[in-house]
Amino acid sequence: MAPRFLTMALALAAVAVLSACGSSSRSSAPSKTTVTLGQAPAGTVSVAWNPATKRITATFDMYGFTPSSSHAVHIHQGGCVNQGPVVVPFPDVSAGPGGAIKTSETSPVVAPNGIPAGSYLNIHLAPSAQLGSPGSLGFTPIACADLPRGATSAATLTMKTPPQAGRHPSGSAQLSYDEASNTLTVSVTAEGLPPSSTHAAHIHLGSCQAQGTVRYPLNPVTAGADGSASVTTVIRDVPSAPPASRWYVNLHMGSPSQIMSNGSPTLLFAPILCDNVAG
Repeated sequence: MAPRFLTMALALAAVAVLSACGSSSRSSAPSKTTVTLGQAPAGTVSVAWNPATKRITATFDMYGFTPSSSHAVHIHQGGCVNQGPVVVPFPDVSAGPGGAIKTSETSPVVAPNGIPAGSYLNIHLAPSAQLGSPGSLGFTPIACADLPRGATSAATLTMKTPPQAGRHPSGSAQLSYDEASNTLTVSVTAEGLPPSSTHAAHIHLGSCQAQGTVRYPLNPVTAGADGSASVTTVIRDVPSAPPASRWYVNLHMGSPSQIMSNGSPTLLFAPILCDNVAG
């Protein structure tokens, strides 16, 4: 009988070895994380008209601006698609070191009849001192929302990136980590970008809501004539898979050569697409 028990024991041992090998093979498969790149900047602005002072106050709860940047803000006649002249200016708003704006500003001019009908709130790329005229880089709208019809005293606006060639920027990034080779592969796709434009892209430390330094630079994202783009970056010697938090993927308005000057961000550093990585 002993040989039979020995045969069974050897068979069970073989199954255990095969199971262990199969488990090892599965665990070595690359881990993948996909993030949906949302528009930046993002957030809300609440506007309220005071009938006593006849002035409008705008309260900002937004993120995704260039850290420590300042921006001109106006209520314009028209809409985000069909833009018109300024009717109510506000003092410039400034982002903190993480790129968030949480402040309130009151217009220095009166609005006799409340929030103007048929108007929109616009945040420009540059501060008032560098604004320039319509069509210039500094004047570029980076966040906009139409004011609701009939809202003469108060409204809360969800700010969005103005459309490029009729579409809003959008995209995704897939991060695939191979533990065996310590390699991180990042594939970025985007659409709705300005036709034939090139954009710096990075994995940063921090989050879209509280931006930090670059962790890994990605290959530039270059859009075709239709505003769509796709690019893959392979990063070697990455010690571990993407963490559960504190990484984010960011596309900037300008190309790698345009976003910094003398160690400081330029106007074209402004983020246009961003999302946090959940490893």
